[in-house]
Amino acid sequence: MRTITRLTMLAALAALLGACSAGASGAPTTQPSAAVTPAPSAAATATADPCTAANLTTLSAGTLTVGADNPAYPPYFEIPSAAPSGSPWELGDPTNGHGLESATAYAIAKALGYDATAVKWVVAPFNNAIQPGTKDFDIYLTQVSYSADRAQAVDLSDGYFDLNQAVVALADNPIAKVTDVAGLAAFRLGAQVGTTSYQYIIDNIKPTEDPSVFNVNDDAISALNAKQIDGIVVDFPTAFYMRDAQLTGGVIVGSLPTKGPVEHFSVLLTKGSPLTPCVNAAIGKIKADGTLAAIVTQWITSQGAPELK
Repeated sequence: MRTITRLTMLAALAALLGACSAGASGAPTTQPSAAVTPAPSAAATATADPCTAANLTTLSAGTLTVGADNPAYPPYFEIPSAAPSGSPWELGDPTNGHGLESATAYAIAKALGYDATAVKWVVAPFNNAIQPGTKDFDIYLTQVSYSADRAQAVDLSDGYFDLNQAVVALADNPIAKVTDVAGLAAFRLGAQVGTTSYQYIIDNIKPTEDPSVFNVNDDAISALNAKQIDGIVVDFPTAFYMRDAQLTGGVIVGSLPTKGPVEHFSVLLTKGSPLTPCVNAAIGKIKADGTLAAIVTQWITSQGAPELK
């Protein structure tokens, strides 16, 4: 009995030592419990949104600097009843949030997490803004039409306003009674040089008389008043300002149907700006929630004008 007991004890001891040896030098025989490798917390895995004001790198920390040309023309920027003391702005005042582009700029800023008090406006001439190089603004809104050539020098966002053309004339001119595009061909038309308005005349209206070309729209208005031309082709929003502020007895003959690719206005940024994808995201947001459509309705489409067929 004693011999059997000693053998049994030696066998048990050998088995125990073997098990300890395997545990020290080989793979564990059981899976570790969940407590060994705790799951990461929600705070550790959360990724900060790079497109919020707190995470954006702007010219001035906590501020979104917006550039605009000067004069700031309506309906893109509304003319205040009284200009603020010391204001650098001529005609429209971008800082009041009224007008297509002022309201759009504040809507984009809000979508990025900036309240109105964190938006700063600076005067930036259009011809300077579209050139390559550093800017004194974070974003720029002044009827910057997208073009592939222009996009080589600066960043251009997704469109915030789709543009079409219109014809402006004097009410006592027979062109004011025209109701279709074909009817415009018999009249003397004019447009600013190098614009899509001029190209629209050539490509789509195809007048019997070569259109007149002007360096600036003010020269076209002078020619219209002098009866040297019958009508001016301009982008649709500009037609309202011509009719309401620059002409006596002016009318919008009608808006013109879009032909070919749709022209749109883009927000302009420095080439390669890290803000560009965030601005595009903000534009997408205000399109999706109806904010942008309401702005366009308030400042453009509600103004009313016939459509030429």
